[in-house]
Amino acid sequence: MPASHEFLDRVARKHGDSFYVFNAERFKSNYLAFREGLRRHYRNSDVAYAFKANYMPAIGRLLADLQGMGEVVSRFEYDVARRFLPADRLVFNGPVKRDEDLLFALQSGSQLNLDSLHELERLVRLTDHGAPCRIGLRISACKADGAESRFGLSAETGELDAALKLLDQHEHITVNSLHCHLNSPTKTPEEFVARLETLWSIANTLNPRHRLGSINVGGGFFGRLPEALRRQFDCPIATADEYTAAIGKAFASMCPDGQVQLLIEPGVSVVADTMILVARVMGIRQRNGRRQALLDTSIVGVNPTHSALQAPLSVVAPERARGSLLQPCALVGNTCMEHDTIVPELVADLEVGDFIVFGNRGAYSINYTPDFIHPAPAIVDSHGNLLKSADNATTALASYVTDDPGGQVQ
Repeated sequence: MPASHEFLDRVARKHGDSFYVFNAERFKSNYLAFREGLRRHYRNSDVAYAFKANYMPAIGRLLADLQGMGEVVSRFEYDVARRFLPADRLVFNGPVKRDEDLLFALQSGSQLNLDSLHELERLVRLTDHGAPCRIGLRISACKADGAESRFGLSAETGELDAALKLLDQHEHITVNSLHCHLNSPTKTPEEFVARLETLWSIANTLNPRHRLGSINVGGGFFGRLPEALRRQFDCPIATADEYTAAIGKAFASMCPDGQVQLLIEPGVSVVADTMILVARVMGIRQRNGRRQALLDTSIVGVNPTHSALQAPLSVVAPERARGSLLQPCALVGNTCMEHDTIVPELVADLEVGDFIVFGNRGAYSINYTPDFIHPAPAIVDSHGNLLKSADNATTALASYVTDDPGGQVQ
């Protein structure tokens, strides 16, 4: 996502010295690579974008234009997604759904996937003697270390069997989807096929009254990675084509009549490379015998999830006279925390007014970053049009009660 110093400086002067740039065409391309790739091998397929990765309205509008689907894991995300997508285009996962959330999702026509036996027991109570309802079940899976995920119904411990026995006692509730999601460090296509085989095996043991509408193998895929990120992995990086060919072909052989829909839920792999974070160099000084460049962002903004991966970066500077020197320099942040070192050493020709551009910031960066010391920055599109204003004291405090609430809680 190349950008000139002139463009970045123009945006900074209008919207602040740090900001995100979003490339809508890249998002569209990534989403369609998964959806059209699956459909080449299994026509009855769809892609539910995971809103937790980035729920900004520009993405919701793109999904609506693409007649896409969304996956949400809380009522908050559900309400955000419903601003753009119809209820029947949403998959509602997540470990905490309140009673009103369960009923609302069912009555709205969304795909509701239950995460635990306790959640199913609550649903039975809420719908006892009620109208027929169709639900999905999330199935637990084993992580790389062999331990079971804390999410979903465990077949190993008998939890899944207990859930199915409970359903046999309440025939107004039927299973219409099986779901599994687990993030793996290697993310191979074969792992997703194995997940698919497990779900299909369970599907074939269900009571015939449960008529499946979909099998959902979740997300956790690699996306397009720049070389600087690829070098940080010690495993092959699969492409969207490799994932969709493996998963689509496998399910086509399992379900040749095409009656059951195949779903996947990518988030990071679709949105990560659609955004960059831009931060101006605000000052340069010597400290403890080292050169430091102060940026108008922080380690919290650049790496809010504390990932071990180093964000790819580049320097965007105006043309300078010859003779500029490459020098080692630490990139430090704009908070008052001593540990706020973003990059311990970068060999570069840096001056005040230059910009550091951090790549692959589209996933989680916005949703995770708190209003810590400096509020969240603006977001613009690739033409500089404003998508989100920088937060300020008014927006950051908008949900606080500022008037006298009328006395202490008794």
